[in-house]
Amino acid sequence: MAASLVDMRTRLRLGALLMALSLLPALLAGCASLNRNHQALMVLGDLSAGDGESRLKRRSEPPRREGLHYARQGRAYQADLYHPRVPSRGSLILVHGFTEQGRRDPRLVALAMTLGRVGFTVMVPELDGLRDYSISTREVEAIVDAIRHATRASPEVPPRTAVAAVSFAVGPALIAAMDEAVAHRVSFVVAVGGYYDMTDMLRYVTTGEDRGEVGRAVPPPQREARWAVLLSQLQWLEDQQDRALLETIARRGLADHAAPVSAEAQRLGGSGRALFDLVTNEDPGRVEALIGRLPPALARELEALDPSRRSLDSLQARLVLIHGPQDRVIPFSHSRRLHDALPPGQARLFEAGALQHVAVSSGWRDGWGLWRALVHVLALGEGE
Repeated sequence: MAASLVDMRTRLRLGALLMALSLLPALLAGCASLNRNHQALMVLGDLSAGDGESRLKRRSEPPRREGLHYARQGRAYQADLYHPRVPSRGSLILVHGFTEQGRRDPRLVALAMTLGRVGFTVMVPELDGLRDYSISTREVEAIVDAIRHATRASPEVPPRTAVAAVSFAVGPALIAAMDEAVAHRVSFVVAVGGYYDMTDMLRYVTTGEDRGEVGRAVPPPQREARWAVLLSQLQWLEDQQDRALLETIARRGLADHAAPVSAEAQRLGGSGRALFDLVTNEDPGRVEALIGRLPPALARELEALDPSRRSLDSLQARLVLIHGPQDRVIPFSHSRRLHDALPPGQARLFEAGALQHVAVSSGWRDGWGLWRALVHVLALGEGE
């Protein structure tokens, strides 16, 4: 009897041990998930804190920044590379939006530092068109070249990298990620507050109508956005006087959207007047016709930068869409339509109330959606 009890206890212990061993992968996975959840919370706190103290800053070492110079087929580039103290999540190319400070914009530097603290090796290329508000397909080419550079180490079995972009840079970044030369080298794309349909984006910025939200109320657009759009397309005007006049108008409008501009507008030539009429139009029904009056080179560029005009079949990367529901620059509907245009499971859409277009609100307001998005990005960075 005693021997049988010992045998039973031994079998029970062995059974418990085998069960524990069988559950170990799940337990470890659970620990990894809990760790990501905690890291995402610290990332959110760090983004909300800005330059101030945060738990992430206290608990992690900052990445080391290195300046880069590289070239591709005669095209010369500059970038910053942020080396994490513990590289655990692969590489990520961070594409800046419209900012005259380019890759050294303090907000962008802070974001790169935050991502470096959680294990990403972050490359931030300098994109001239986004720095001087002259966005074009040149930026698509530059992002493709950045992907080539970031994944150049193993040409036979290329390593993969992620791409993250914000606002008006999302279109060029997404189109670059679909380029047949590098599509297989991009693991995932993070798009924050981006656009999908160029015509509808212009319609909203100029008239306030969002045709992607039929029957739903949308917030009024920021009046300054139309002047940013104007600045971004001046390079396609051949008439130097028109370009100078429109730049004066745009910069005055950015400083004060109610500033008088009629004196300069009266001196515009045909092409300059066509662009001015588009960005100052307030009739939603006229947008297509006004686009049709633009100089051919400008109209071609707008079409080339329009993801809705392209087949998305060539996108091999997974897509993470993060958008604020009250975005007053690019409506939330653009990310939803982009999500719906892709096969089920390829994209995830996160409604992030904590975002004011691309800026994180202070005080943790409505942080749940952004936290969930950050958990997903951290998991993708680990190859899940």
